[in-house]
Amino acid sequence: MTEPARPPADYNPGPPPSSNLAWGIVAAIICLPFGIVSIFQAAKVERLWAQGDPDAARHAAGAARRWAIIGAVVGVVLWVLVVVGGVLLLGTLLDDAASH
Repeated sequence: MTEPARPPADYNPGPPPSSNLAWGIVAAIICLPFGIVSIFQAAKVERLWAQGDPDAARHAAGAARRWAIIGAVVGVVLWVLVVVGGVLLLGTLLDDAASH
């Protein structure tokens, strides 16, 4: 397998894009599977940038952000469903106990 071409010594594309690692960690707390994917993508950003592949680094940063958003949305929806289900179940149990 061939090694990717190294950038020239004077190559300076500027600062790397935000890796969105913090959002990945938050997403992992809210909804673990999607957050883990986001953290994995965020971890690739610095490495790709250091290797001189800014396009791949930007793509990984965007993927980390997308997975963090997906994880946050799915996690919030699931937690709302759990709370609503718990309230409904508790209401049903209390209603049954009161009628007996």
